[in-house]
Amino acid sequence: MTQGALYSGSDGALRPSSERKAYRMLHVPIAHSMHSVSSSVPQQEEMDALLREKLELHSQLFEAAQIQRKLSGSRTLRHGDLQFASEVFAARYLSGDFTMLWQSGSRVLATHGDIAGKGVAAGMWFTNLAGLLQSYGRPDSDPARIASEVNRHLCYLRPAAPFVTAFLAQIDGHRGEVTYCNAGHFPPILLRADGRAELLETGGPLLGAMENAVFNSGELVLEPGDTLVAYSDGILECCNPAGEEFGTERLVEALRSAERQSAHATLMVLLAAVQDYACGSALSDDVSLTVIQRDAEGASVPERPLHSELGSHKSAQ
Repeated sequence: MTQGALYSGSDGALRPSSERKAYRMLHVPIAHSMHSVSSSVPQQEEMDALLREKLELHSQLFEAAQIQRKLSGSRTLRHGDLQFASEVFAARYLSGDFTMLWQSGSRVLATHGDIAGKGVAAGMWFTNLAGLLQSYGRPDSDPARIASEVNRHLCYLRPAAPFVTAFLAQIDGHRGEVTYCNAGHFPPILLRADGRAELLETGGPLLGAMENAVFNSGELVLEPGDTLVAYSDGILECCNPAGEEFGTERLVEALRSAERQSAHATLMVLLAAVQDYACGSALSDDVSLTVIQRDAEGASVPERPLHSELGSHKSAQ
């Protein structure tokens, strides 16, 4: 055995080089694994911190969604022989769609709209819009004037403010008289008791687009058995597995097929039709519906007052 085949151990003794290789094979992985364990500790701590931040963010978004829902006021209302029901489903925690119902005396102001975009950004603008509608909107105010005031404010905030579409309707709960303004929103459907369908298009452009835009109000009367439905683009653009959109015609047919025993029941039938059409696919956009229904002749149901989370408009008059 030559000198080159030997090495000096820690005790000074000469040993074969094969033992040196075995020593390295035994100890290097151990040292490496010790380094890996020590380096994995801060990595685990970082992952735990990220998880805590994620859970906190989810909690805050959930709380914000609850605030948004409260600001919208009641989801159901009976006033006179009219029933109101609305619902909003957010695609991403917070919704850009909005529905609001406010009552004062014999009148109800119903608003249904869509803030451009979705998610957190649209949800943040919702709070601003809710404040504007509370400031300018009263159940006895002309819907065209409300639209004009909100439009002026949004135009003042350009380019930060988003575009907004809105359908505003002032409704007499005893006579069924409706004054409305459609500000760039998809035309709501008025289904008469005899099955005739009309689209409510009178109004003006979407809000926040043109500073000097002119808005007009339309008028109609909800007769016994009539139903008015406002909806968002999330309803019409909901697709089946083949990529075909639900569309207005299917919405009208679903409305005609509903027994319309109550506004809430009608709303559930329409939502079910959309969900069945999507075959369980996840929402790609916010979905919202408002149903306003006048009792058929002879129907008698106790009146249910509205208590809005935004404050009593009755006391503000």
